[in-house]
Amino acid sequence: MAYGFRDNILRVNLTTREITVEHPGEAFFRKYLGGKTLAGYYLNKEVSGECDALSPENKVIVSASVITGAPIPGSSRFSVCAKSPQTDGFGSSEAGGFFGPELKFAGFDAVIIEGKADKPCYLWIKDGEVEIRDAAHLWGRATGEVQEAIREEHGDKRIRVLQTGPGGENLVRFAALTNELKHWNGRCGMGAVFGSKNLRAIAVRGTQKIEMKNQPDVLAFTKWFAEASKKAEGVQEFGAAGTSSLVTILDSMGILPTRNFQSGSFEDAAKICGSRINEELLIKRESCYACPVRCKRVVEYISDDAAQNIDPAYGGPEYETLGAIGSNCGVSSMIDVCKGNELIGKYGLDSIATGVTISFAMECWEKGLITAEDTGGIDYSWGSKDFLKIIESIGERKGFGDVLAEGTYRASQKIGKGSEKYAMHAKKMEFAAHEPRGKWNVGLGYAVSPQGGDHVVVEHDHCMMGEPNMDPDYLGAGDIYPMMKWGIREPIDPIGLSHKKVVMFVMLQKMWAVCDTLDLCIFLTEPSRRLTSMEHITKFVNDICGWDMYLDELIQIGEKATVLGRLFNAKCGFGAENETLPDRMFEPLQGGALEGMKMDRAEFEEAKKIYYDITGMDRDGKPLYGKVCALGLEELWFE
Repeated sequence: MAYGFRDNILRVNLTTREITVEHPGEAFFRKYLGGKTLAGYYLNKEVSGECDALSPENKVIVSASVITGAPIPGSSRFSVCAKSPQTDGFGSSEAGGFFGPELKFAGFDAVIIEGKADKPCYLWIKDGEVEIRDAAHLWGRATGEVQEAIREEHGDKRIRVLQTGPGGENLVRFAALTNELKHWNGRCGMGAVFGSKNLRAIAVRGTQKIEMKNQPDVLAFTKWFAEASKKAEGVQEFGAAGTSSLVTILDSMGILPTRNFQSGSFEDAAKICGSRINEELLIKRESCYACPVRCKRVVEYISDDAAQNIDPAYGGPEYETLGAIGSNCGVSSMIDVCKGNELIGKYGLDSIATGVTISFAMECWEKGLITAEDTGGIDYSWGSKDFLKIIESIGERKGFGDVLAEGTYRASQKIGKGSEKYAMHAKKMEFAAHEPRGKWNVGLGYAVSPQGGDHVVVEHDHCMMGEPNMDPDYLGAGDIYPMMKWGIREPIDPIGLSHKKVVMFVMLQKMWAVCDTLDLCIFLTEPSRRLTSMEHITKFVNDICGWDMYLDELIQIGEKATVLGRLFNAKCGFGAENETLPDRMFEPLQGGALEGMKMDRAEFEEAKKIYYDITGMDRDGKPLYGKVCALGLEELWFE
């Protein structure tokens, strides 16, 4: 009997309409566990490096993990992988909510989607039964309307819908996927891949419980977490504010991305900060499956002008959205930022890429590289009165929005005139709302992450500065990996990339990759609010699955996620030259507490080499054959 996992991987070919189920066995699930690692295996094995990301040859892998569906706080997440239409390389994005557990309750660990349907469709899964259904009546409609229509069609409000929006249908390269309208697989353009396959949604309903080998201990951990979280100040603060409190915190530190990363401080940060939104617009907090923290914002605004009303169905903006479409675009209207969040949700876009792409265009406007003649009269000045129109034009691919729908990198190629230097991306994926010149570790992460400009591949620098930010016993592996003590018991400055910091980066990258593999929320395992230790994780994996896994085995499986991403990128032709940052990061920061700060290019390049050496990569960043063999991935090796 399988504990934790179903041993059912669903394969759907939209071209032939063939539906099959594969049973890879317990050894396979112990080797890959799920999430990004399991999905990365199939992507490497079955998708060509040469294929167009928006062609039928690309595949989408939606993967839960062996612990998804168990009542573990933070275990609600799932991964979606495909070749990215943004980066033309490894694409992976994780989301919380309820879809991942529901997929397991319906009887499946993962779904592999192949080919392209000849007309709009959606996938309907219920307790092991699978259908490809017509979606002509759903095409072109806002995400909220589609979710409601699918639930009405089947007469069940508890159906969980993972969907792209009109942005994905229109092949906006940074289109995202959403479930419950509030939880997002935002990065890497997974929504555009859905759209390229004429797949609007996957709707799931399941009633099959998850069997656990040692259920009493799992339930005991859940009870302990619920009680401990009530007494943990960091957890309570996070539940009350979510990530939105970072706006004023990062502004005071001089690292709030402002006006396309030109400055680290926004003069109107207090107008769009989380506390003000909570005080004036917040109507409730919501949660993910089995989590007592309830960190999700839900905001509402009712105005005499109906066009300004904010629909609570789309939740509320978290920090990344506030930073990307707020300070980074010079938008100081709290209502405009929250309305922008709603529009992004309706169109199914990545709020980070949307904001950074718009801020790029705004700087081009500021520098005179684009004018009203290019934009059809729409104003692209900082904090533009046409800000919401710009979002709509991108989602609909109309006018100049069609250029921006290609993303920052490709838009800069089309505009030319030297605009390329204002494109803030790594591997063609827009930076998240974190300033590398004040967080050098994050900058290195943007560069060497298989996904590109990803901010959740490793711990952020200010959590390496010692107490109270860093618990020296958190990793719980000092005896196994003595190197981990560097940077934990010896605080590391956020400025700089010493060899000790790179060692710390590598070890923490493995830890965060464990979270992406098991689909665990990093916010319950990171500094100041970490209640779930690596020992806890190892124990409940064993309690759920009935295994005897040790911590080092778990860490090695997390490492596979990163190596699989890098291996796929090498197959796509990526090299060390792709792992870089825009010139702006090596130029002085303007304004704020860190005015004048810049990254050192020579130190950055040396850190990359040290990273390659430690992680078993060649000088071009490709995993060495020995590293691939050590992780049991030799079947995926190529010369």
